[in-house]
Amino acid sequence: MKHYYTVRLILCVSVLSILGCQQFNSQLNTEPDGLTSVSHDNTNGEVPPNVGNVFIGDAGDRFGTDEFALNSASVDGDTLKVNLSYSGGCESHQFTLVASDSFLESFPVQLPIYIAHNANGDTCEAYPTEDYHFDLTQIKTMYQEAYRQEAGTIILRLKDAPNIDLVYEFAM
Repeated sequence: MKHYYTVRLILCVSVLSILGCQQFNSQLNTEPDGLTSVSHDNTNGEVPPNVGNVFIGDAGDRFGTDEFALNSASVDGDTLKVNLSYSGGCESHQFTLVASDSFLESFPVQLPIYIAHNANGDTCEAYPTEDYHFDLTQIKTMYQEAYRQEAGTIILRLKDAPNIDLVYEFAM
């Protein structure tokens, strides 16, 4: 009778272990927010860009001050596209586009902006390079309200790229 309970216990532990492994494997394929992970294998070699947040106003150090390298920056329609590299790889990193809440009066007007990086204490030594996109429509709306014009041109003065002219043009 003692062997019967031992065999039954082993069988129950085995079944629970198998079910637990299946559950764990299915969780590996989803992100914490329920979003599906995308690997390089199932995107035909293209990795979708990360989307960063946009904040208008004085942010101080609120969104992080961790270092990164800005490799390139361009404006495409209502999107600021950047390619950047940073040290890390073990934690989630957040990049936020911070824009001044007032324009520099010139023709065309200019707007100081910078990218804030929060590495969340990541001490890993990998050096990932990633594309990030930032939606500029909040900045367009700020311009339209300030100048009462639907169309306009703004020179974005990116702190980390003083020699790059980022021209943001929009029409009705």
